[in-house]
Amino acid sequence: MAPVGRAAPPTEAARAENWAADAKVRAGLEIFAQYSYRDTAGPGDNRTWFHAFDVPRVHGAVEGQWEAARGRVVLEATRSASEGSLIGVAGDSLVLRVREAYAAYRAWDVLDVSAGVVPTLTVPELDGTWMLRPIAPSGLEASGLLSPADLGAKVRADLPRGYGWVGVAAYNGEGYTSRELNRGKNMEGGAEVHPLPHGALRPLGVLATYAAGSTGTARARANRLTGGLVWQGARVRAGAYVTHGWGVALFGTQRALVASVFARVEPVTRVLVGARLDHVSRDLEGSPASTLTTAWVTAGYRLAHPLETFLALSRTWASARARDEVPGVDAWELRAIGRVVF
Repeated sequence: MAPVGRAAPPTEAARAENWAADAKVRAGLEIFAQYSYRDTAGPGDNRTWFHAFDVPRVHGAVEGQWEAARGRVVLEATRSASEGSLIGVAGDSLVLRVREAYAAYRAWDVLDVSAGVVPTLTVPELDGTWMLRPIAPSGLEASGLLSPADLGAKVRADLPRGYGWVGVAAYNGEGYTSRELNRGKNMEGGAEVHPLPHGALRPLGVLATYAAGSTGTARARANRLTGGLVWQGARVRAGAYVTHGWGVALFGTQRALVASVFARVEPVTRVLVGARLDHVSRDLEGSPASTLTTAWVTAGYRLAHPLETFLALSRTWASARARDEVPGVDAWELRAIGRVVF
């Protein structure tokens, strides 16, 4: 019997009956809208240009939480036709697909365990550091070496006193856009360590991840080693990383390298300035070389907390072999971009 004047603590059965009233459900959305002008180098001195309005990203999210249990679903818009095709569903309409869909549990306020279509370890961390995803996806995602999400399970633990995190995950290995094509499973492990978590150097971190596995019906090798430095400050976000890939697409013996350096600065409240340089060597052992080098510069303004606008200029230089393998990649591009997120 409870002491006089003090209510008895709720039983487990009572708590279970009232869980719906205590559960938190949140909805969110993120949209990128842009106008782009592209000037592309062709054979000889020939140049062509094209311009278009586009919606590169439409995300709708629903997340539910009750105590330590959590679930999240993210839907994204994509063109119904695959690359190289003009006809898909209802012409080439924007259709919805699942980007994330997972159940998660947080134990001891330190350990986070999730399963389903889960965010991977490397790409989301780099995108979250730069915080200029409307300008360009990560070089790892754009080159096809790593995916931002996959079907599998992930365990991530926060290190004490703000020293960073460590994580390990197992995936199908084909990315969230494809079903499993072989019996092998891909493993990814990683850590981000902030050696001086207290004081002026708190934003400085060292990132290291390794993914090992296979892809495709032929089980082509797909191993990736990534190492870099990040600076995750309030007004200054920057980083540099290098990824060595063993296996590219369905070619398990091909090796590739991605190197990137980026910075995002908010010199004055609401004013955003960013720059990035990516270098991709698509075949380290091939001759002649197949390389792509892309530079971005951007300036933006935060009209309101959820609404940002940007003007971005990019230039891609391609080697002769890369121009043959990826037609139209050697180009200038100017874009006006709007991003809204709730």
